[in-house]
Amino acid sequence: MDYTHYAAIDIGSNAVRLLIKRLENPTKGLFSKVVTLRVPLRLGQDAFTAGEISEKKSNDLKDLIRAYAIVMKMYDIKKGNYRCCATAAMREARNGRQVLEWISKTTDVKIDLISGTEEAAIVYNSHIQQMDNGPRNLVFVDVGGGSTEVSHIEDGELKSTKSYPIGTLRMLSGGVDEGEKDELRRDMELLGVDCDAEHSGIVIVGAGGNINKLYELAEIEKRVEKSLTRDVLLEMYDEMRSMSVEQRAEKYNLKPDRADVIVPAAELFLLIADAVGADTIEVPSTSLADGIIDDIYRRQSE
Repeated sequence: MDYTHYAAIDIGSNAVRLLIKRLENPTKGLFSKVVTLRVPLRLGQDAFTAGEISEKKSNDLKDLIRAYAIVMKMYDIKKGNYRCCATAAMREARNGRQVLEWISKTTDVKIDLISGTEEAAIVYNSHIQQMDNGPRNLVFVDVGGGSTEVSHIEDGELKSTKSYPIGTLRMLSGGVDEGEKDELRRDMELLGVDCDAEHSGIVIVGAGGNINKLYELAEIEKRVEKSLTRDVLLEMYDEMRSMSVEQRAEKYNLKPDRADVIVPAAELFLLIADAVGADTIEVPSTSLADGIIDDIYRRQSE
């Protein structure tokens, strides 16, 4: 049987990811993952410190995109069935757009430099159809290496979305303005206060590799199906931040590029949970790459 394949390339501040999915059921829009690749290129180390992407990392990104293009060709992925998106690091680097244009011409892979607002919309749209339609206040939180996107959804309707220049890699490099964190905290506190009284409270829906890894590492008896409580996350955060990166990597069997960013990621989720008064973080394993593919298919179906 011949299957149609779709792909997404996510050029993030911490890593560059390739996701390829196979369309299993066109009627229901059901996909299965066939390829997941992740290379920790750490473009944010250049963008958030030097302010531009170095020649070495530009060449590394070009070679990686070319390699991903070869993998997509193996699966006969048509141009209309994939999208390559760059986010915070390339948005902020002085030469980010220039580097992407050069790579696009060199590799013949069109790269879209998307805004934080579009990044947030891609993530929450990919999951909103799967959620129940009861009266709920949901806060979608996507913590990346360079930015954090927050979207408020009430009863299935988007109420607000905002991108904050606060991310795990940026925090590690000391590039986060405390005023930005204060703004995030104030916005979330106002959101908690404004929560409609008829709702039972706000639930956070977490996106990205770090919250998925935290859920995976939580002791089975301390987690609910695809959910982490705020208290369990705090317990993990307190334990992890007392360790060195090497100790975390050894104890939790983490790659070095995950062992360092997982603590600031937990810190951001806890900040938001405390500010909005949320007791639970749902972890649906939704990523930007998943959202990109869902968005392509949805547009084609419409």
